[in-house]
Amino acid sequence: MSSPSEPSGNDSPVVIDGSRGEGGGQILRTALSLSLLTGRGFRMTKIRANRDKPGLRPQHLKAVEAAAQLGGEVVGAEVGSRELVFRPRPYAARDMKLDIGTAGSAALVLQTLHLPLAMRAESAVRVVINGGTFNPKAPAFPFLDETWRAHMSRLGLSVSLAMPAAGFYPRGGGRLDAWIEPGRPAAKAIPDRGRMRRIRGVAGVCNLRDDIAARIRDRALMQLDDSGLNSDIEIDVVRWPGPGQGAAIAIWAEHQDAVPATFVGLGERGKPAEAVADEAVEELLDFEAVEPAAMDPHSADQVLLPLALADGPSSYSVNIVTEHLRTNAATIRQFLDREITIEESSDRGVPARVTIA
Repeated sequence: MSSPSEPSGNDSPVVIDGSRGEGGGQILRTALSLSLLTGRGFRMTKIRANRDKPGLRPQHLKAVEAAAQLGGEVVGAEVGSRELVFRPRPYAARDMKLDIGTAGSAALVLQTLHLPLAMRAESAVRVVINGGTFNPKAPAFPFLDETWRAHMSRLGLSVSLAMPAAGFYPRGGGRLDAWIEPGRPAAKAIPDRGRMRRIRGVAGVCNLRDDIAARIRDRALMQLDDSGLNSDIEIDVVRWPGPGQGAAIAIWAEHQDAVPATFVGLGERGKPAEAVADEAVEELLDFEAVEPAAMDPHSADQVLLPLALADGPSSYSVNIVTEHLRTNAATIRQFLDREITIEESSDRGVPARVTIA
C-alpha cells in the first residue's frame, strides 16, 4: 500500500454520493482532508440532500474555501450548492486566518484542515477561526480541548487550543485558536477504558446570569449522585467571554486507560437549565453503561481518519456505533486502500469494535 499522505497513482477523481448514510457535512470534510493528502480530486453530488436545508451551509462552504486556499481549485462553492468538484494541488502548510461569518462551527473547519496541515508542516502553524464554538451536532470547545486534543496527542499529533471568545447561535462571533505541530498519526490499539477515576465538569454562561449556570450545575450534580456512579464528582461554574448569549455544560468522565470522554449540553431559547444538564448526563450514563468501551461515539468517529492514515493496523472499542461512524468509514474507503470493519454486538452492554487493517 502506498503511503496514505502521498498520491496513490490513481489520478481518476473519486465520485461521492453526498446523500449516502447520514448524508451530512462529515462526508464533505473527510473528502476534503483526504483529497489534499492523497492528491486525488473528487466530485460530490446530492450534498446534504437529507437535511432540512440541503446543500452547502456557510460552515461547509468555509471548509471548502479553506481547503482550496490551502491547495486546491473548486467548482460549485456557494451556499446552497448541491454539487461540488474539488481538484487538489501541491501545497505547503502555513498559518491561516478564517472567518465563517455566521455561528457555524469553527471546530468542524479546524478538523478539516488539521491533518493536511500537521502531516505537511515543517514547523508549527497557527490557525485562527471566527465563528461558533458551541454548536449543536458539532464538537463544542470543551470537547475539542479535553478529548479531541488528547486523542490527537496520543496518536502523535500535538495541537494546542484556546478560545478567546465563545460563539453561540445565533450571534456567533466566537474565536478558536489552534497551534498545530508537525506530525504523522501512529497506529494504536485501544481495547478498553479501565476503571473510572473521577468526573469533573464546567457549567458556564456567556452574557447571562450566573444563577443559570448554577442551576445547570446543581441539576447535573443531583442526577449524577442519583445515578449510583461510584466516583468523585466536581463541577465548576464559569463565565465565558463573547459577543452573544449562551449557556452550556461540559462533563468529563476520566478513566484509568483512556483520554477524558466529554459530554455536552447546550442551552437555547426556551430550554430550561435543567434540560441542559440532563442532556449531558444522559449521554455520560449511556457511555458508562457499556463498561469496557474505550471511546464515546463522537471520538470514535473523529479518530477513524487519523488511524486510517497511520502505517499499520489499529483497533478500538466504542459504546454506540453511529451512522456518522459508518458513513465516515465508507468515505475513507473511497480514497484509501484500508480495510475498515465495524463489529457490533446484539448485547447493548457489549461494546462495538472498530478495526483498521
